[in-house]
Amino acid sequence: MNLTIDIGNSFTHFAVFKGSKHIYVQNCSSISITALTKAVKKIRKDCEITKIGISSVSPNAQRSIEILIRKDFKIKPLTINNKSKMPIKVKVKKPSSLGPDRICNAVYGYHNFNGQSNVLVIDLGTANTYDLVLKNGDFVGGIIAPGIMTSSKALNLNTGKLPLFEYSKLSAIAPLIGRNTFEAIQSGLVNYMKYATEGLVKAIKNHYRGKLTVVITGGSAKFLGKKLNFKHIYETNTVLEGINIILNHQDSSI
Repeated sequence: MNLTIDIGNSFTHFAVFKGSKHIYVQNCSSISITALTKAVKKIRKDCEITKIGISSVSPNAQRSIEILIRKDFKIKPLTINNKSKMPIKVKVKKPSSLGPDRICNAVYGYHNFNGQSNVLVIDLGTANTYDLVLKNGDFVGGIIAPGIMTSSKALNLNTGKLPLFEYSKLSAIAPLIGRNTFEAIQSGLVNYMKYATEGLVKAIKNHYRGKLTVVITGGSAKFLGKKLNFKHIYETNTVLEGINIILNHQDSSI
């Protein structure tokens, strides 16, 4: 069984795969050593792990998890980067600067729609990433923008009076024109993100001709997906799926 670990800025996601299907999922805070330790120990107790893959955008949490893995599993994990063996071709400038989460998203997109269409994977989280892999397997790059709560924090930190907007108070039916400061911020966070995403998807379709499949994932995907005015597929965690694909690809002769 493969253990895949997606270490994000806010949360760390674990999944155990048997072949191509995940049979166990666990999520916890990336900044809680206690939570990370409990998650790793539970997986060690319940599952027979033979391979481990890590995608990380948080060096501190990654160091903690790698220490736990060496102690509990005694397996050297595959840390995903641009030099990892994978079923796509990275065609970007300075590939060493690519976040492993973006690589995994591109791998997921190509693997699941191989040869059928270009694929845009939109990961809506702390940062919003829009990554495009062509149907021939070329990962040509993408777009990075602030996520909903990152934008909320920026408004609060860089203005004198605007309050910090809690994620739990967001509504998918936010009014377009806010009648008070609360509604105006909500519209700015939700509707701005909606129309920006729709505009980017339209621009990408115009620039890269041919069929485009759009996949959305990430912490804000299910919430924002209700408002998006284009056809898309929702997936809970494409990064974990991508890590598993890359792990399995290590045994291929390609």
